[in-house]
Amino acid sequence: MRRLLVALLAVTMTACAPVWQQEPGDPAETLWLAHQQQQAEMGDWAFRGRTVIIQGKEGWNAGISWQEQGENYLIKLSGPFAQGGIILDGNDRQVTLTLDDGEKMTAATPEQLLAEAMGWLLPVSALRDWIRGIPYSQLPVDSQQLDAKGRLTLLKQAGWEIEFLRYMPFENYSMPSKVFMKHPDLSVRLVVSDWRRPK
Repeated sequence: MRRLLVALLAVTMTACAPVWQQEPGDPAETLWLAHQQQQAEMGDWAFRGRTVIIQGKEGWNAGISWQEQGENYLIKLSGPFAQGGIILDGNDRQVTLTLDDGEKMTAATPEQLLAEAMGWLLPVSALRDWIRGIPYSQLPVDSQQLDAKGRLTLLKQAGWEIEFLRYMPFENYSMPSKVFMKHPDLSVRLVVSDWRRPK
């Protein structure tokens, strides 16, 4: 009788568990296909957080604000170096970098601008996908690992190793909130405080 009561109690507790605590029934690969499509089709978005960028023996700790509206994006890094911050404002055709003192630089890609102005070899174009928890659409994937909910936990692409250490809910999405990116020449740690829609 005691064993029967214990078994019934265990079943009851499992049945009453919140949905977000229950393990998904579909295989991770099946869930990943749906998750990847949902993230890729995500419309306008924005987030705020903190980032640490390390290159060689130098490191920068900065606040970050990033928003995407259509083909346009606006990235603000506050306090990463003596001048106080930088702003990247652009689209797929042109991007402008504005320094804290008002000086402006323009180039075809954000990678070119950051390399010239900061010496950072930072793949901003790929980050636009990675930060949503999906591979960069323009390059092949070397390898990837998924959790039980079909979300990336590890991605290797374009010489980078991207670890997705934590996710957070946003509307009906599951968005990365802690991402570590490593490259032989550069590493980036990103912690997101909140996802939102751009104003």
